[in-house]
Amino acid sequence: MRAIRCALAAVLAAGIVTVVAAQPGGGRFGGGGQTDVNVLVLTNAALQDEIKVTAAQKEKFKPVAEKQAELNKKRGEMFGKGGKGGFDKEKMTELQEEGKKVSEEVKKVLDAELTSDQKKRLKQISIQVMGVSVFAEPREGKGGGKGGFGGGQSEEQKATIKEVAETLKFTDAQKTKIKGLVEEYNKDRASISTDVFGEKGKGGKGGAPDPEKTKEFATKTAKLSTEVMGKIAAELDDTQKTAWKGLVGEPFDTSKLAPAPMAKKD
Repeated sequence: MRAIRCALAAVLAAGIVTVVAAQPGGGRFGGGGQTDVNVLVLTNAALQDEIKVTAAQKEKFKPVAEKQAELNKKRGEMFGKGGKGGFDKEKMTELQEEGKKVSEEVKKVLDAELTSDQKKRLKQISIQVMGVSVFAEPREGKGGGKGGFGGGQSEEQKATIKEVAETLKFTDAQKTKIKGLVEEYNKDRASISTDVFGEKGKGGKGGAPDPEKTKEFATKTAKLSTEVMGKIAAELDDTQKTAWKGLVGEPFDTSKLAPAPMAKKD
């Protein structure tokens, strides 16, 4: 029985590795360490290969990809200054508004250019990337809250969470059990963040994360995620297991989506 349970956990957790963004504590500046595959597909070669993006589609992606790159640069500059003089609230608001506009353009180009099969596979990979957080409760309000899955959620994440819940049709008992597991996961993940980055989350000089600490955090939280996914898997019945497999599809190596480590400044 124990062997069967372990095998089941491995199947359901396969490929669902939390991709940790290049911020200490897994997204202290928003996003909970989540990776937006709808943005990454504009430029990430591995993801483009996986969903079979054509040369013509890549050309269509370029204009909005350039806008996203410029936005990322501005965010990086702001976050880099955050450790010294704090954030410029007015500038932060401007970037948030710019981000909304770019996000709308990204959605528009993907809706127009991707085939139904490409969109389906992209959604499957998105669920794999979300990992444990896909079983969290949708939270109202603005996305991009502080670290952990108790923080902000994007509209896309909220929609995915609702879709998963509606597809799996959890019983009240399952909802209670899974909610407890997610809450326990959030606490343990926050504890790991504090252990690795310290109380203030400083991973490097000038606001830049320490690559070694970021790697350590990613390794420890990935292990934790796999353990919790295994516990959630044990709560699903046969029908739900089949439905879950349809939601996530074949495992994708989500480590290919992780940003390159940032070098520490001297």
